[in-house]
Amino acid sequence: MRHLPLFAFLAFLTAVACRTTTTTTTTSTGGTSTAAIDDSDCNLSTPLQPGVPGSPGNLVKSPRNPNGDSELALMMRLFVDDLQKARALAEAGEPIEKMYPRHKRMRCAWPTKPEERNAGFDGRAQGYLAAVRAFDDAPGKTTYNAIVANCIACHNVSCGGVLEFIGSMQWK
Repeated sequence: MRHLPLFAFLAFLTAVACRTTTTTTTTSTGGTSTAAIDDSDCNLSTPLQPGVPGSPGNLVKSPRNPNGDSELALMMRLFVDDLQKARALAEAGEPIEKMYPRHKRMRCAWPTKPEERNAGFDGRAQGYLAAVRAFDDAPGKTTYNAIVANCIACHNVSCGGVLEFIGSMQWK
């Protein structure tokens, strides 16, 4: 099994995030606007690319996990960093960089168990991403805690070992 250093994965993730764009179209219905998110570049039917950092056989080694992590596991650690930074900025009333463009890649990332990339996971991922977009649009305690609640909902189904940590991220 080939392992890649963490910095190589982070460079890969940054390159992917920088070449990916989100197209948002707006339609007016009954005086209110609803935004449709173009997810055609990253959704459940997007084939995962073998050989990328974090894919089976290419786990990313780190001091935290010398056995290696999947692409999705590493993304989620970056999401934790994003959320902690966003919360601190929100509490301080500072501007916050939008998280959705980077977080949306979770729907087309290699999970630790490839068979768990299924309609159930994808539905939970879409719920999480809707909460991220809501926070991006209106950063605050309620929208932040909605993100954390979506993390808990997903991890209640899979990878429950991190639930205590996720619970500690709630903004009280």
